Amino acid sequence: MKINRPPVSCICLTYGRPHLLEEAIYAFLRQDYDGQKELIVLNDYAQQTLLFNHPEVRVINVPQRFRTVGEKMNVAVALATHNLLFVWDDDDIYLPHRLTFSVDRFEPAKGYFKPDKAWVLDNGRLEGPKKNLFHVGSCWSRQRFDAVRGYVADGTGYDWIFEQRLKAAFPDAIQPYTIKPEEIYYLYRWGESDSYNMSGFGSYRQGQNVGHADVEAFVAQKAQAGEIRQGVIHVEPQWKQDYRQLVADHLKALAQAEAAVPG
Repeated sequence: MKINRPPVSCICLTYGRPHLLEEAIYAFLRQDYDGQKELIVLNDYAQQTLLFNHPEVRVINVPQRFRTVGEKMNVAVALATHNLLFVWDDDDIYLPHRLTFSVDRFEPAKGYFKPDKAWVLDNGRLEGPKKNLFHVGSCWSRQRFDAVRGYVADGTGYDWIFEQRLKAAFPDAIQPYTIKPEEIYYLYRWGESDSYNMSGFGSYRQGQNVGHADVEAFVAQKAQAGEIRQGVIHVEPQWKQDYRQLVADHLKALAQAEAAVPG
């Protein structure tokens, strides 16, 4: 029997790293979801105009950088068509079952879904499963988003504040789903030498917009060195490697290590 799954919107913010965005878009295009879906790509790096023509992907280029990443998220949500929303970071990897797996476990009465674990891709080496905030592996209803007034206008930690607001307003709704290793769909990327991780520039400090200026300076330095493309860029979605196979190999290694333990 065919399941009528709801339409979903995925929110992807990007700034000066189309080589990683291409992997994130490819991950979206490879989703096995049989419902209606869209990916909103919001780019505010004025030195790049990103172009990609696909009926399920909407790339929006703005000529001026947003003041905070929290405000940028709120704008992207406002541009989304549908009421079930997924965070879709431009520098991370999502396996093809992410949308289907999440929607099938999403409870409308709770309005929020997030697993408790993810893989960590550290300089190309897969580690985990590990626990962390991993907000970018979550999905939630627009009703919940509106109820907590969206994201705070701030830098690093804006996602943590969002979840704290949800916890305060709906304490029974945000308990993470206990995911099995073979079910994990999210690969959190860390340690890319040719890119940045905003949280790597410091911890959350209320009203300090932590990481905002650092990201801009990092990208500007890379651009000056000729390491970041400028102008009109035709995005070509692709994966640098087969991440499904990478996960399968890691799961096999974990099983072998477990089997080798006496008793």
